[in-house]
Amino acid sequence: MRSPMAARQKPTVTVIVPTFNREKFLPEAIDSLLRQTVAPDQILIVDDGSTDGTGTVASSFPAPVEYYRKENGGKSTALNFALKHCKGDFVWIFDDDDVAHPTALERFLAAFEREPEADFAFGEYARFQRSAQIEEQNYEIVAFGHVSQDNFFPSHLEYCHVHQPGLLVRRECYEEVGGFNETLVRSQDYEMMLRLARRFKGVRVDGLMFFQRQHDMVRGSTKVVISYANRIKAWGSYDRAIMEEIYRSVDLHEYLDRSEQALPRTADLEMQALLQRSSIMARKGLWHHAAEDIRRYALLAERAGKTSLSDKERAIVRRTFEAYDTGLSSAPADEFVSAVKAWKSGPLKADIVREYMHSFPHYLARDLKAGKVIPASKLLREYSTLSFSALVSRLCQAMTSKLPSARSAS
Repeated sequence: MRSPMAARQKPTVTVIVPTFNREKFLPEAIDSLLRQTVAPDQILIVDDGSTDGTGTVASSFPAPVEYYRKENGGKSTALNFALKHCKGDFVWIFDDDDVAHPTALERFLAAFEREPEADFAFGEYARFQRSAQIEEQNYEIVAFGHVSQDNFFPSHLEYCHVHQPGLLVRRECYEEVGGFNETLVRSQDYEMMLRLARRFKGVRVDGLMFFQRQHDMVRGSTKVVISYANRIKAWGSYDRAIMEEIYRSVDLHEYLDRSEQALPRTADLEMQALLQRSSIMARKGLWHHAAEDIRRYALLAERAGKTSLSDKERAIVRRTFEAYDTGLSSAPADEFVSAVKAWKSGPLKADIVREYMHSFPHYLARDLKAGKVIPASKLLREYSTLSFSALVSRLCQAMTSKLPSARSAS
């Protein structure tokens, strides 16, 4: 319980900037923190054993910047090192290649003044490649309007919408959940955010909090080097490891929004939670879990005489294949496809398949318009796999036979 006296005192903020071989981008990141309309009280730069000129650049900044150097061990080790040196009431972890919005910290703290019981504040961001794009307002805003403090945990199980530079957290929260997982070379911020979201209350902040730089430099550590081309594959691999642990340790009702968790547990809510978890596991490529949950959903739905999806369930199912490259056409997905095929024919089966398929025509049209024949061919095959209609399947097979396969095109 926070004391009223502590609540009235001016809060202090520590910014943590872990860095590794970023002499090119670090100055702009630190300058954006020093130019905040409300200045941070402490900025900790932790150099994770850089081999370029990062150390020279980092040590040149004035107070409140503090520079530390350690042996390379990965981002998680740098963050855990910094957390031991934090003095602020709040912690803002900022990436060494991004740029903070000038009013970000001011708006973060204002959100806590409005909702003093909140444990963390979060906001949106924009992507850019050239620094001039920020000044020109020529950037891509990454909006996530559906994410709220009520659904923060399940929505982030689906996808990591919020990133650390868009998150201000009470230091005591980090102390309570423990340090960053040092076995994770990537997705360590995602895993930490899920721990925070599961336990604590967040408050949303309007507007952009930071600008995320898109670049092709390597990620990881000296022991695990991740190239730009392999970054998505690496994220997927670490995300699956995180989700395997989530599946084992998180109760089914926690996949519901917080307001729904407070309601009496009913068969309808259990079915919704199963559908939500199945969708999450499918998005991560954990098809065996997705299949098991969709089978359990079908059994409960049959017992309840359910004939159609609720609006909430429809939205969950529709988001399952927002990104069509989830490996649906791979062998591990066969169990999931078989689980849906095993349903008795009827209006509920037709409803759920229709929603699974919702996003596919958009991606097909996009790929064909861009001249991406191979992705379009793959998508058609996935479409025919999920449609479960013999007529549509034959049509898609005929169309895909006219398109080159990935093997013949290579």
